[in-house]
Amino acid sequence: MRLNASSPIPLYRQLADRLRSEIDAGVYTIDSKIPSENDLADQFRIGRPTVRQATDLLVRQGQLERRRGSGTFVKKAEPAIDVLSLAGTSAAFSNSELNAQLELLSGATLESNGHYCVKRRALVDDIPVLLETLHFHAELFPGLDQQSLTDRSLSALVKEVYFLEPISADQTFSVLMADAHYANVLDLPEQTPLLHVHRRLHFHDNPDALHADIVCRTDRFEFSQTLYPTHANSHASSKAGQQTQPLQLKPL
Repeated sequence: MRLNASSPIPLYRQLADRLRSEIDAGVYTIDSKIPSENDLADQFRIGRPTVRQATDLLVRQGQLERRRGSGTFVKKAEPAIDVLSLAGTSAAFSNSELNAQLELLSGATLESNGHYCVKRRALVDDIPVLLETLHFHAELFPGLDQQSLTDRSLSALVKEVYFLEPISADQTFSVLMADAHYANVLDLPEQTPLLHVHRRLHFHDNPDALHADIVCRTDRFEFSQTLYPTHANSHASSKAGQQTQPLQLKPL
């Protein structure tokens, strides 16, 4: 079995992709040992340094771990919630392994600026994690206030009811200190630092049609994300030319 030496993708990246695909397909399961560097070098007819580069990459990405004297094993992924995904917060929480849930605080309310406002709170193990406030352009989403939003994915509603899907999004990040409102909703002391994410979703011919403000608590949970260079086989890439793993939410 050979890798493509003529490809512009480095051999170590090709091997890392191959191993990652086999892990995803269940060829190598959690806690199972992958072949040794010598075996992989022989199997793919490449040098051991190239194999080491590939496995080093997967170790950095959290998919493999080295156990001294035993070899390299498939690592169980840390529970993560991709709160920045275009799929939406509901999808991110339902796909996570955390004991997470979304709570609707207020249904669609038409505001004077021509937008429907929806507020939801996310909890992990009954601890408030984030507050999400969404603003839908009323002309693009007519009758949103007549829709049942309890236990419903808003991204799925946008797709299934309004036949729309976002094509891109812009996001900005800042830090704010919890005021009395945030302290009450997120069950934390006032002046606690909070991560604020402002997201603008763009649809075909309708830029900025949906805005989301996500305020995340940082005293009980940390948010981290792994970035690594994009390549031809990437499933997704950012504008900066980097492939990303989910923004991880982990208890401190």
